[in-house]
Amino acid sequence: MIKYNSLKNFNTFRLDIYAEYIYIIYSISDLKKVLLFIKNKKKIFILLGKGSNILLMKNFYGIIIINRLKGIKIKQNLNFWFLNVYSGEIWSKLVDFSINNGIFGLENLCNIPGTIGSAVVNNIGAYGLEIKKFVYYIKVFDVLNNIFFYIKNNDCHFSYRYSIFKKFLYNRYIIIKIGLKINKKWKPCLLYKNLFNYFYNYNNKITPINIYNKILDLRNKKIPNYNKFGNVGSIFKNPIISNYFFNKLKNKYLNKFNNINSNNYRIPAALLIDICKLKGYTIGGAEIYNKQPLIIINNGYATSKDIFLLFNFIRKNVFIKFNILLELEIKIIDFNILNKYNYLFKINYFNIK
Repeated sequence: MIKYNSLKNFNTFRLDIYAEYIYIIYSISDLKKVLLFIKNKKKIFILLGKGSNILLMKNFYGIIIINRLKGIKIKQNLNFWFLNVYSGEIWSKLVDFSINNGIFGLENLCNIPGTIGSAVVNNIGAYGLEIKKFVYYIKVFDVLNNIFFYIKNNDCHFSYRYSIFKKFLYNRYIIIKIGLKINKKWKPCLLYKNLFNYFYNYNNKITPINIYNKILDLRNKKIPNYNKFGNVGSIFKNPIISNYFFNKLKNKYLNKFNNINSNNYRIPAALLIDICKLKGYTIGGAEIYNKQPLIIINNGYATSKDIFLLFNFIRKNVFIKFNILLELEIKIIDFNILNKYNYLFKINYFNIK
């Protein structure tokens, strides 16, 4: 365990926020030890994977648990592959692992940062797929009742960039392991326009490997490496608008919306930000990325406040121009609020076995 250390290497915004204690867990035994430590110290805690979908606001006078539970087991029957994966595994490495083992289906979700635990919490999605399609169980540890148990897919209440773990059960259940079920009858998902055009208009061969490589190329072109420019990927969710509202926007911005289908369509938030001409705008050390306006980068000296103010600047400008209020995809963690209101997690353990 590390005392009074920086979280800079544990969040992909690369913010130099400090915690009172940092505890990295590599096993269930480690987890039980740190929970006992939390009980004895009467501290609150936060569990992090790669810190790839959060904004940490202030120094934390509590305990940060860094999840590094690792392990992958493959099972199969006649029709399906079953991947049983510990929650600290890196999601992008799991996708690579599946591809290398001839297990196809996850390729549209390649190169998304974070652990598989956080992938489930946020129901990650890209290029027409979401992780909820593959989840068939989640093993959790209930902090308050001191028990392990399994949750089925339907009980996770998955929706767009959401699961029950993101809000109502945040910090109550620690995700230990995830089961993924992948159909052996592979079908390509080419709903995304650029993918469809690449394979059908240019007669490229449709294979899992080719889809993987094309998506990898697309993501690398618009998402900067967080080790060079701290970022958490997409900041805002894509808003859903009515058919009527869509047609009004299409009439006004024909050249921008003519390739987007309507019918209560989820329109790209990046397009709205782009029309507002906000690319490259900076506040302090935070900047709206010039290749993808859904991304805010840390130029090396950004503070949490810089990034937070830039969030609000974007939302304000989009709302003024389109009357659409963008919703954050990432989670803002304000440790002061946690200290004040999360007394529930200070924690009433009875027996930590």
